[in-house]
Amino acid sequence: MQNSHRQLIITLLVLFTIAQLVILLVFGYTPYPDSEGYILLANECIAKGEPYPVTSLLHEYPFLWNIGSINFVALSLKIFHSVMPILVVYALMKGITAALFYVLVKRIGNILIATISLVLYIIYPANYGEATSTLSELPFMFFIMSGLCLCLVNRKWLLGGMMLALANWFRPLGIVFLLAILIYLLFTNQWKRMAFPVIGYVFMILIIGSVSYQRTGLFLYQAKTGWMALTDYSTNHSKESTAVRDNMNWNVAQKDSAWQAFFIDWVQEHPTEYFKQMPKKLVNTYVSDNVNMCTFVPDKNNKEYMYEEVNMPTLLHSFPHYSGVQWLTVFNLIIYYVLLICAFLSLFFSRWHTLLLPCSIIVLGTLLLLFVGHGEARFHIPFMPFIIMMAALLLKKLSKQ
Repeated sequence: MQNSHRQLIITLLVLFTIAQLVILLVFGYTPYPDSEGYILLANECIAKGEPYPVTSLLHEYPFLWNIGSINFVALSLKIFHSVMPILVVYALMKGITAALFYVLVKRIGNILIATISLVLYIIYPANYGEATSTLSELPFMFFIMSGLCLCLVNRKWLLGGMMLALANWFRPLGIVFLLAILIYLLFTNQWKRMAFPVIGYVFMILIIGSVSYQRTGLFLYQAKTGWMALTDYSTNHSKESTAVRDNMNWNVAQKDSAWQAFFIDWVQEHPTEYFKQMPKKLVNTYVSDNVNMCTFVPDKNNKEYMYEEVNMPTLLHSFPHYSGVQWLTVFNLIIYYVLLICAFLSLFFSRWHTLLLPCSIIVLGTLLLLFVGHGEARFHIPFMPFIIMMAALLLKKLSKQ
């Protein structure tokens, strides 16, 4: 029985990974604005003969973007003169992430919960096509899931903490998962181990930051976009924002500090408005999960606004006369909403120790986005495996009824 189950899991994972590669081959590269931006910056790095951020451009950069993602793209372009090799790597990473997710859920819950979680993960349409762009979420989740498994499955706490910091190099959200691990250890009576993932996390940050400092004179270990985005989206400080972007006397770190100062001053003067924005941020973050559907948009390379066909206003306006990709998007939305509902209901039917890790990740991540982020549907993608896990807990409970 165990051998047949193991063969089933391996078969599902292999088919899932092959599907990622087939979709990449058939539908090709997806030109998301951020992905195009990464490629542009990566080409600048190659032209200057230096990793991102380029030292001579520190005063020209308006903000510091996702460092690891851009350098991965630059490596692919430098060696192969194409992003396709890195997209193949990303497709393989997606398959390995699914495997790590199964292993993690099996450790926290049991084999049945893990199997249900994996099946939900595989049948969820939004988990396909992510490897057709150079966006940061996929490699971020690969290293995050690696770090979680190293800590909670293999008990390699230092290495696991280092993996979380490496993930943070791709997308500055690693602290959420580190804190979630600490909460899990604290409430499962493993508090004596709490220091080790923190030490590993800090050690990797010191390595990344020190290498950057030696090269650029700035201790840079993650993106610096948060304060800029808060100023642009929340405060209507258009003049101040333009003044910071265009100031060539400030380097990228000084510009980030200026945006931070602007935003903190604004919050002190407008605390009510700041908190009133949070419900809208929450809705914008979780209202849909349509981003990866852009993979399947016809003629996507020639469209000025690729999202238009699959965004919520277009879907509402076009009902019920949908194209093929719109029907796929609606199907994906139905599954997404079912997963959200099941995840919420699991709070009332599941044991607290199995809910502790996924709930900590979702709650901490959402609070971070509400307080120091802006609402965007892409931002909840790193939480989706844990929403799926919580949905699986409910389905497992219902299967026993």
